[in-house]
Amino acid sequence: MSFANPLTLFKSRQELSQSGLAAKVGIHINVLGRYERGDAVPSVEVAAKIAGALSTSLDYLTGLTDIEFDSNTLNRINEIASLLNEDHEHVFKVVDALIRDAKAEK
Repeated sequence: MSFANPLTLFKSRQELSQSGLAAKVGIHINVLGRYERGDAVPSVEVAAKIAGALSTSLDYLTGLTDIEFDSNTLNRINEIASLLNEDHEHVFKVVDALIRDAKAEK
């Protein structure tokens, strides 16, 4: 998946115009158009701003993963990452139990 495909998809889903997204990111509309057409690829910094403006992960937007994370999930992951290692283990045990129970219900 190229950067242009998910960029266009997310922009459409959020009903953002090119000018609206360009303004949110702080780039010129013509530059955004080049990204959408696949004529250019943004720098990591600009791509991160675009991902933030679209409330998705940079990994998904750049095609490094097929898993789409919304901003709530990303915020929770960041909160977990900021915890101490001991607290990580407690959170993971609870999450593992919930996943196990959800799979058992299927």
